[in-house]
Amino acid sequence: MRLSLFASMIVAALAGACGHVPLSSLPKLSRIDMRSTTLTDLRAAISLPSDIRPLPGGVTMTIVIKPRDGGRHERKVVLEEVRDATELAALPVMASPGRRLTVFRLSAADATKLSVFREELLVGAGNSGNRGSLALRADKACHTGELGDEPILMTTYLKTSETQDYIVVARDLNLREAVRAADPKIDLAVAIPPCDP
Repeated sequence: MRLSLFASMIVAALAGACGHVPLSSLPKLSRIDMRSTTLTDLRAAISLPSDIRPLPGGVTMTIVIKPRDGGRHERKVVLEEVRDATELAALPVMASPGRRLTVFRLSAADATKLSVFREELLVGAGNSGNRGSLALRADKACHTGELGDEPILMTTYLKTSETQDYIVVARDLNLREAVRAADPKIDLAVAIPPCDP
């Protein structure tokens, strides 16, 4: 099982703040409404050192719905990288020199599938007491340079139909510390292997 490197980001139905979530982001993130957010507008972005890159299939989104009567329903999909030059050119400046910013979205098919799932369990009649949450997770990355001993900092962003702009979800999360906290025996070079040539 591959180690999960990038901590899950709970961005809807926030119950509390992660230590890496800027306080200024909380009011904006609290506006996200799982019942009505337009899933095709959702974008997630990850800023990493330029020699570390997320791998295809490594960024996922999970919607969890908990009915008021108990139980749990979950759907997980893989996000696709945004490659549209026009959209990428319109991005605000979020990455500094020496860093790589990668943007992800739902495929059209997955957005439709998750919208149906949400409608059945969260929005439809009789579902007013049900709760929903959204989690984004990245757990596959590779490196092209030396990992060294310096902190490996990651910043994550989210844009939804409610926020309209990219909001910082986690700022400067140290992947080296996250790997160590998950399992002190894991070698970082194994958790973040060299990229294929």
